[in-house]
Amino acid sequence: MAPKIQWPLVLFSMLAGCGGCCFAFAGVAGALGESTTVTLWATGVSLVLVVVGAVCSMMHLATPRHAFAAVTHLLSFSGISVELIMLGVVSALMAAYGAACLWFDNELVRLVLGMAGALAGVVLAFVTGHGYLISSKPTWNTKKLPLAYTGTALVAGGFLYAVVSVATGGVWAMELPVKLLLAACAVFSAVTVAAYLGHLGMQTAKKNPTLFWVGIVVCGLVVPLACAAILLAPLPPMAFVAVAAVGFVAAMAGGLSLRMLMWIVGAGFLFFFEDAQANRSAILNC
Repeated sequence: MAPKIQWPLVLFSMLAGCGGCCFAFAGVAGALGESTTVTLWATGVSLVLVVVGAVCSMMHLATPRHAFAAVTHLLSFSGISVELIMLGVVSALMAAYGAACLWFDNELVRLVLGMAGALAGVVLAFVTGHGYLISSKPTWNTKKLPLAYTGTALVAGGFLYAVVSVATGGVWAMELPVKLLLAACAVFSAVTVAAYLGHLGMQTAKKNPTLFWVGIVVCGLVVPLACAAILLAPLPPMAFVAVAAVGFVAAMAGGLSLRMLMWIVGAGFLFFFEDAQANRSAILNC
């Protein structure tokens, strides 16, 4: 049977992870003195991505009954329950941080909420991949997979924050620590993605050459690294936004490509039950 990509889960992990990590950059930048206007805009964009990602996740559950069952079993701490918990935690921290920016002129409160949100946003990106660690599926059962999910979400979220920051009048171009953080995230993403590809083996990873070379290598590795390096240099605002936007689009394409590859090389066992359901009459008559 041809492998079937679970698009709602692919989109959920990429969008929610990117949103969480964009919020993480907003929290760090806020601690470094970025204006609350910029961090508020970034938080709003991040929240939209997380909510859209959550909707995609609910679509995968197919029926409201399944979605309700997932919510009522949060304390089972299964993969999906941990994801739902982190979605709730991150969304609550985003709302609290936004309220602090709008209505409470207290720098300490914003700092605490921003740093807590930064940690929670990265954890959200990690848990969206951790749920796939299944002992019966060797291509998925490695900590390198959730680390690769985290890396691709971090670099996409970092570029997105860069675009939002400069577009809303921020001082990103003068904040070398944040630019260095983005560069470090690009390197981390490249290392973790390469590690997961190494786990798969090059022969397996390159079964779909276009997805591998164009999607993962070029869009996911080469372009984000190059854009992050370029942003370290002083640039006019328009040039900065253009480079950051290219980096964001490439990082999103690369992250989606990695998730597509994961499903292509390892989704077959999930369709045993679909086959059994479709052929249950023949099975019962044997």
